[in-house]
Amino acid sequence: MRYRKCVRCSRTVGWVGLVTSAVLMVLKAFVGLVSGSQAMVADAMYSVKDLVSSFMVIVGVSVSEKNLDREHPYGHGKVEFVLSMFVSIIFLGLTAFLMVYAISTLLDDTIHRKPHLIALWAAFLCIAVNTSLYYYSRCVAIESNSPLVRTLSKHHHADAASSAAVALGVIGAHYFDMPWIDTAVAALETAHLMYLGGDVFWHSAKGLMDRNIEDTTRSRIKELVEGVEGVEEVKYLRSRYVGQDILSEIVIGVDSGISVMAASAIADKVKQAVAKAIPRLGSFQVRSEGRSATAMEKMGA
Repeated sequence: MRYRKCVRCSRTVGWVGLVTSAVLMVLKAFVGLVSGSQAMVADAMYSVKDLVSSFMVIVGVSVSEKNLDREHPYGHGKVEFVLSMFVSIIFLGLTAFLMVYAISTLLDDTIHRKPHLIALWAAFLCIAVNTSLYYYSRCVAIESNSPLVRTLSKHHHADAASSAAVALGVIGAHYFDMPWIDTAVAALETAHLMYLGGDVFWHSAKGLMDRNIEDTTRSRIKELVEGVEGVEEVKYLRSRYVGQDILSEIVIGVDSGISVMAASAIADKVKQAVAKAIPRLGSFQVRSEGRSATAMEKMGA
C-alpha cells in the first residue's frame, strides 16, 4: 500500500459499510412502506446486500491476514473467495423470490398507485451516501487488492444506481402520471441484483479454482524479468491469486556457463525487480536454469 493510512482504511472499511448500510436499510424499508414505493422497498435489499458484504469484509480481512501455519502454508487468503461465494448464493435465491413478486405485482393493474414524494428525497439522500461510500471503498480495494472489498465497492455503486432509479420512478409516477413505473423499477432492481450475485459467484469460483492473474499483470511481470541483466529467457511463468495476494513461480534461462552463485544472484535481482513494481506480491519463487530445453519450457511462458 502506498500510504500508511491505507492500512487503517483497509481495517475500517468493513465497519463503515456495516454501520452505514444498516442505517440505510432501515431508512429505505421504513420510507418504502410509508410512502407506498415498492421500488424503495426493493432498494432496501441493496442495503441488506451491502450489510452482509461489509460483515464478510470484516471477517474475511481479519482471517486472511493471519500468519502462515503448518496446515495453511499458502496462507488463509482463499477465505475471501469462499465468503464472496456464500454471499452471492444467498442473494441469488432471495432476489429470485423478489423478482417473481415484483413481476406479478407489475402485471396487476388494480394495485398500482403513486408513492409519496418523501421517497424521492430519501432516494436523493441514499444516492449521496452510497456515492461517497463507493469512492471510499474503491480506493481501499485498489490499494489492498482485496476481492471482498472490491465486491463491496461494486455493491455501493449498484446501490447508488438503484436509488437513482427509485428517484426517476417516483418522478415518473407523479409528474408523468405513470403509477406503474415504480413497480417496474422494483422489477428491474431485482433483475440487477441477480446479475450482481451471478457476477460475484463467477469471480469467486474462478478464485477458488486458482485462476491465472490478469494478462496485463502477467505481461508486466514477464517484461520486468526479461529486463534484468543476465536473464536470457523466461522459460516458465505461473501466477495465481490467494485472496489479496499474488503467488507466482518462474523459471528463467541463464547462460549455462556461469557459476551457480552467479545464477542465484540473477534470480535475486529478478525477485527484487518484480517485488518493487508489482503490488500485493505475496510469494515469488524464482529458479534459474541453463538454456537447454526442459519439460517446463515446453509448456510455454
